Amino acid sequence: MTSVEPVGARQAPVTVVIPTYNRAADLQRALRNLGAQSAGRLQVVIVDNSSTDNTKEVIEGLMPSWEGRLRYIRKKPEGPAAARNTGMAAATTPYVLFHDSDVELTPDWVERALAHLEADASLGAVGGYIVYAFEPGRVNAYGGDLGRMGLAWDIGEGSLLDSKQGSAPRIWINCSAMLARVPAVQQAGGFDETFFYGYEDSDVGWRLNITGHRVAVFPDLVARHHVEPSPGGAHAEIVFHYCKNRLRSVLRNAGGFNFWVMTLGYAAYTLLDLIARGPRGAKLRALRWNLARWGETMALRRTLQVQRKVADADIFALGERRWLPPTPLGGQRRRPVESAASTSPRGAAPVSDDRV
Repeated sequence: MTSVEPVGARQAPVTVVIPTYNRAADLQRALRNLGAQSAGRLQVVIVDNSSTDNTKEVIEGLMPSWEGRLRYIRKKPEGPAAARNTGMAAATTPYVLFHDSDVELTPDWVERALAHLEADASLGAVGGYIVYAFEPGRVNAYGGDLGRMGLAWDIGEGSLLDSKQGSAPRIWINCSAMLARVPAVQQAGGFDETFFYGYEDSDVGWRLNITGHRVAVFPDLVARHHVEPSPGGAHAEIVFHYCKNRLRSVLRNAGGFNFWVMTLGYAAYTLLDLIARGPRGAKLRALRWNLARWGETMALRRTLQVQRKVADADIFALGERRWLPPTPLGGQRRRPVESAASTSPRGAAPVSDDRV
């Protein structure tokens, strides 16, 4: 049974939101870890995207030991973005920790992250090092960067963990482990629920910065990510979601002259990418998807841009000023993909992912 804090321990002002799909074993490990956090008694909301394993039974079995602080919400499979919004809507605390089921935090992670947020009112969200569980001395991410063609990538991926690295502002933070102020995420528009998979964390991080809520990483926040040692092959449905989400994010978020720079940059990159490699059908479908929703995206754009407090020039200065990621994955992932069944609204989706 998952152990939790003794009765009488202080309540932490944090709700943990965990989107999941068919990861009962990972959830048990994550809950053991969260129950031992030094910050105190955490609220946890599990948002299940219609798992077919024993996730529901496992969570129900753990509920008594959590004394009313563990909630289970089952919903139709719409991806991690929609699941995070569902979990955040259920939160009654001022802070929410977006947490993937395959992540383990250091014992004082939440306490330290809270201290960073409470020490600086300008911060909307904080994170830290994500390291590989199969090699804890190697970095999965230390925040994220964004290129001028809309491509997003993890900073420091594959590098050695450096405990002497300083804190740093970022354009976005990997939502595997990100503590945020609920009002800040709400003002930024929450997660875009049309994304289904990919780019939801870079998109919301960009919008947090736009609306004046800084995001930053701190070296004393370390989370272990239980993923495969090697990326799997590219999957057409994942490529579709990556391409459609990247363009949607650019069209909605890019401000002023940068809108034209990034839109034209996306178009040029996509044309060359279509010529160079497949899956071409998935990439063309992503373009058609965005054209069909042009009016909706422009309405979201107008709502966001009137709230803009920080220019894109200042936001992109937080990154490495690269146009392309140092190690493009091209649709590859460190989570397994199966296509025999479908959780995607359009079919042929990854059904073994821990969140969708």
